[in-house]
Amino acid sequence: MQKHHTAMTLVELLVVMAIVGVLLALLMPAVQAAREAARRAECANHLKQLGLASLLHEQAQGFLPSGGWGHAWIGDPDFGFGASQPGGWAYSVLPYLEQTAVYKLGKGQDPAAKKKAAIQLAETAIDVFCCPSRRAARLYPHDPASSPPLNPGVANLRVLPEDLPVVAKMCYCVNGGTVLLGIQSLPFTLDDARSFTNWIDTSSCNGIAHQRSQTRVADVSDGTSNTYLLGEKNVDPERYDTYSRPGDSQSMFNGHDHDNTRYAGIDVHFDPAREYALIPDTRGESHHECFGGPHPGACLFAFCDGSVHSISYSIALAVHGELAARNDGKAVNPDDLR
Repeated sequence: MQKHHTAMTLVELLVVMAIVGVLLALLMPAVQAAREAARRAECANHLKQLGLASLLHEQAQGFLPSGGWGHAWIGDPDFGFGASQPGGWAYSVLPYLEQTAVYKLGKGQDPAAKKKAAIQLAETAIDVFCCPSRRAARLYPHDPASSPPLNPGVANLRVLPEDLPVVAKMCYCVNGGTVLLGIQSLPFTLDDARSFTNWIDTSSCNGIAHQRSQTRVADVSDGTSNTYLLGEKNVDPERYDTYSRPGDSQSMFNGHDHDNTRYAGIDVHFDPAREYALIPDTRGESHHECFGGPHPGACLFAFCDGSVHSISYSIALAVHGELAARNDGKAVNPDDLR
């Protein structure tokens, strides 16, 4: 008996390939949506950890993490917490994230060693500070036009731009309220800092952190479940891997700056024309004063009670501001915003 071998014709092969292509086209959106859902859940977990670390800081120190001195300083373990700490909120929560070793870099050392420690700190990336939908926790270019940190605070041992070509960045910012202050006055050496009195007036600030802040949970009179603590910051997607001046250009451990603080609502104190909307990451756009993120439809926030909520980008500007102001007497239930 003769054996007959059948083979697939070219037409049949093309039909099969077409069917496979259609199936892949149908499946890919579902796969991408599942991946984004996983990344979003991880991002929410990061904010949860940062929020709880901030509350542990408040329990231990008596106030929430301070904003620090300003953009030209980085964290220093010999300056404690609160108004005396030059580094920002991200630096101050390190001991409450099981990152005490990073917090203590340079502790008790001489100025030359502290300069090296300041550079090492600026180059230390930590997963919990990054949203996986945006970028990985690694080093990114430091804006060469930005001031490197003044640490160790000795004039002839300052960190130079060439000493710090790359830095660790983060995707989250503390709530600065509705009031954006002007240019901050800063000391340029530690000797200056010991007698410095020209700090900017922060009495109008109504957020959680600002320059040299020491905000207590008790100061959140609108209620901890009605007030932002931390949220995702708006960044231009075209600049995720480079830098965006001035809101995503320096180390995440620097003091109070647009890199680590954002605002919401209408700035009725200084300029009612200033509006800080909730804006999704948009190619070609950089809203360095505003909250926003890479997730479709909503931005993630940790509230002052430690909970995490998704806030729609369609939120009314006034309500967004009410959630940022800790003491305006306008309580908003975040459950009503889902």
